Amino acid sequence: MERITSFICYCIAVFLAWLGGMSYQDIAFLVGAAVGVATFLVNWYYRRKTYRLLKEMGVRGDINAAINR
Repeated sequence: MERITSFICYCIAVFLAWLGGMSYQDIAFLVGAAVGVATFLVNWYYRRKTYRLLKEMGVRGDINAAINR
């Protein structure tokens, strides 16, 4: 257990040292990029879920395409 907690502490220390060398503009860029990627993944997940649900309900492909535009 001690090895795991030590490893986690070292990882956090390295991350904070890396973050400390950045400017506010760099951090804002990284946060914005992370939010953009998260938005893409959430949209992909729910579009896929909607597609599967409509497919199970027997909705035709052209109607499904119109809904997911």
